[in-house]
Amino acid sequence: MMKTGKLLAILFFLTSGVVAKNIQVKNASELNKAIGSAVAGDAILMQPGEWKDVKILFNSKASKAKPITLKADQAGKVMLSGESSLSFDAPYLVVEGLLFKDGSLKKGSVIQFNSDYCKLENTAIVDFNPSQKSTGYYWVLFRGNNNLMQYCSFKGKNNMQPLVGNDQDNSRYNTVQYCYFKDIPYTPDNGREIFRIWGYGRSEETGDDGAFFTIKNNLFERAHGEGMEIISLKSNRNKVIGNTVISTKGGIVGRSGNFNTIEENFIFGENEKGSYGIRLAGQGHHVVNNYVRDVDGDGLILICGEYIEKALTDKYEPILRAGTPLGRVPRYGHVKDGLYVNNTFLNVGGAGINIGGSYNGNPGADQRMLLPENNTITHNIISTKSGKNAIQATSPSQNPILANFKFKSNILGSNLVYDNGAEPDSGVKETPITINGKEYKIPFASKKDTLITSKPGVRIKNKPLSSKEVGVKWSI
Repeated sequence: MMKTGKLLAILFFLTSGVVAKNIQVKNASELNKAIGSAVAGDAILMQPGEWKDVKILFNSKASKAKPITLKADQAGKVMLSGESSLSFDAPYLVVEGLLFKDGSLKKGSVIQFNSDYCKLENTAIVDFNPSQKSTGYYWVLFRGNNNLMQYCSFKGKNNMQPLVGNDQDNSRYNTVQYCYFKDIPYTPDNGREIFRIWGYGRSEETGDDGAFFTIKNNLFERAHGEGMEIISLKSNRNKVIGNTVISTKGGIVGRSGNFNTIEENFIFGENEKGSYGIRLAGQGHHVVNNYVRDVDGDGLILICGEYIEKALTDKYEPILRAGTPLGRVPRYGHVKDGLYVNNTFLNVGGAGINIGGSYNGNPGADQRMLLPENNTITHNIISTKSGKNAIQATSPSQNPILANFKFKSNILGSNLVYDNGAEPDSGVKETPITINGKEYKIPFASKKDTLITSKPGVRIKNKPLSSKEVGVKWSI
């Protein structure tokens, strides 16, 4: 005879245990019902076909141990068209395998993270554009914390607003990795960056907070957008690491904000008009081990900051922003106390390193005369086209208005300069890498090498990314 204690335990297990299940849905009504009834650990499977004008408000009650997944039953075979969109509205939710194509919105975002600890993967957005390019919306917007987007593909965005954005408030520690941004057409309209990362630091705050956004191991190929800023950091303490940029107008930019890390990125300009390397404003940046070659413009630009403490002339037109200490913010922050080490700039069309770009020695509407100071700029390798300056440094104006402005020296040393477009001998084992049919020899670090060494040039431990390593796992 079974003992009472064992019988009660079995009955408790049978009545209280919840078994995760797959819920198949074939239309919007069934999808909404499944989202409302799903329990932790369930998977909702959307059946193949075109799903038109479906607004997915994913708010199922999941848990960290048992997320709830919404996925295409066959990855890439669920096409969301028309005015379809997706929003993550509760934590610990996962979406996989969807295709947004041949649709458009009037406002909002195609995909929006409104919660925390959610994940989007193996999903694509293709040509999801309005009839009027002036109709602006993000394709992906982060409005939560600790969310992850990976192995996704994006192609053809031609309207206003960035492709990926991080919201100004309450959006921290989000990550985008192993994604593929391809064939984003160029139009000269400001505000069409591929990434725009807002957050604390947008108004040049220097406290401990930040957006803490990570952009890692992504591939950008002909991802022009506005043609000026591919990645635009407008906040503090972000990381841009291990990305590959090929034949794309613009560059990686620290537009505002401080203490950002830009490390181990490859930029192959392929002489694309308007391409350049890295442009920085703000303080405390860490720019190490980046490889930039064949760009149209400068390799590295440390831009001049704007003085906003007071008007130097009656022509000054400050950028006003409520809630800031002075009620205004600089057009560009002061570049100081940064680390710019072990980068390689080869066959660049402008200066290899431009220290003090856009200096205004005769202040007018803006007051950009804060020259970069106290930055460590060492162990870089540079070769430029047509005899351009390897390192171009702006000297302070003798304008009497600026007589009281004094700047600390930057630390420059052990930078190697080669003649027009020459291939340097780095003294490190070089590995042949083929990009779009052209072979390059790139020096890679051994596992024992540290990131910053006594030898100039890159010490990158990863390789440039190919289209096979990023984006969706199915064919678009």
